[in-house]
Amino acid sequence: MSSYHPHEQTLAQLPQPSSVEIQHSEKLVEMVARAIEQQGGMISFREYMNHLLFAPGLGYYSAGLFKFGSAGDFVTSPEISPMFGRTLANQCEQLFDQGCQRRILEFGAGSGKLCEQILGKLENLDSYLILELSADLRQRQQRYLQKALPFEIFDRINWLDSLPDKFDGIVLANEVLDAMPVNRVKKNTRWFELGVGYIEGRFSWGYLPGTGDAITYIENLEARFGPYDDGYTTEVNLNYLPWLKALAETSHQIVALIIDYGYECAEYYHPQRQQGTLLCHYHHRVHSDPLVLPGLQDITASVDFDAVADAAEKAGFDVIGLVSQGRFLLDNGLLDEVGFNDRSGNTLAQLDVAQQIKTLTLPDEMGEKFKVIALKKNLDIELPAFLAKS
Repeated sequence: MSSYHPHEQTLAQLPQPSSVEIQHSEKLVEMVARAIEQQGGMISFREYMNHLLFAPGLGYYSAGLFKFGSAGDFVTSPEISPMFGRTLANQCEQLFDQGCQRRILEFGAGSGKLCEQILGKLENLDSYLILELSADLRQRQQRYLQKALPFEIFDRINWLDSLPDKFDGIVLANEVLDAMPVNRVKKNTRWFELGVGYIEGRFSWGYLPGTGDAITYIENLEARFGPYDDGYTTEVNLNYLPWLKALAETSHQIVALIIDYGYECAEYYHPQRQQGTLLCHYHHRVHSDPLVLPGLQDITASVDFDAVADAAEKAGFDVIGLVSQGRFLLDNGLLDEVGFNDRSGNTLAQLDVAQQIKTLTLPDEMGEKFKVIALKKNLDIELPAFLAKS
């Protein structure tokens, strides 16, 4: 087995964790180290990432650490501006007007702000369901939304820990797919899947024996886009199809709006993208070493939107289209929400609103990096924001 260690300088460039954070991380390390030992000294990176993000009570999303906003590790669009959720509500209203059930199912509601913004705009919504696997995040969302919304509106929200038996309506997934655990592969004469071991008190990279679905996938991609140089490292997300199949099986008539950062396939797996897209976020610092700060940092990989579209069609959805977040928001009335967001006439407030719009829509901010893919099942609807324009 070949192995190599992460760059030591990564930790030197990041803020020092608190003693509470260190104690928490040590508990998670102990648990993952046992899992590695039980499996003969190495687990797949996908399993490692799943433990670090979702291990009950210990993983990044499962434990009681601040994650969102200025006090956390990263900021999502609903934290940047309430206009984001209100604009998304405009798109939902357009779909309701075309016969879609007036129900919303949100995957992974984060801070709860997107839910607040949508419910603050939409009237006569039958129900708002939140599928939240993290008990800690669920409690935070409930506390926040109970304070932020009138009782009669808050009362429409229901939290779930699994897909409902039957759901018709609109499904929202904002920055959900990027947190799905991925397989990681590297070329060294031939393709290997990367695994994680535990040596001398720290996690280390290694090569897993044999081949699997991720190797087959990257070999097929290399035939299309390669050849790739030795050392080329990237991710393969094998979760899209099972996730979309499960969603399709529980629904009859739905529209799914999936918002995330990522690329189309040829750009994602471009030969010049030598190290893939894996990123870690810790106290608003971004780096690419997932082996440090276990349980204390977010670990993400960009979305391959072509793979999502292919999986959607296999699962029984029709793909409506893919557009940039900037165009999606502007075409759905983002600028019309300015009046709601700034009623004071205060110059500083107006500048703040202008900056929010820039962050959400400009190409070098979130406008092009983030994209929206729309899927439908058994509905004859149109979404003008996704129509091709000359």
